[in-house]
Amino acid sequence: MFNCKESIHSLLEYVEGELSDTQALELAEHLRACPPCVDFMKTYRATPQLARRALVDEMPSELASKLKAFLRSKLPSK
Repeated sequence: MFNCKESIHSLLEYVEGELSDTQALELAEHLRACPPCVDFMKTYRATPQLARRALVDEMPSELASKLKAFLRSKLPSK
């Protein structure tokens, strides 16, 4: 039987159909009884689509410059 931690670690294989039939059934059983894991899985499945949509629009150049400067300021100095 899957617990929450094991479920989270097995989601990629579950979503891609790579778990054994037994494992997939056990994970599905856990998901039926665990709303937080279901919510996590919904978010996990939605992430690629959200990322693709985010890439459709270009970031304004001023914002991109500010973001680059901010990220550079957070890098360890040599």
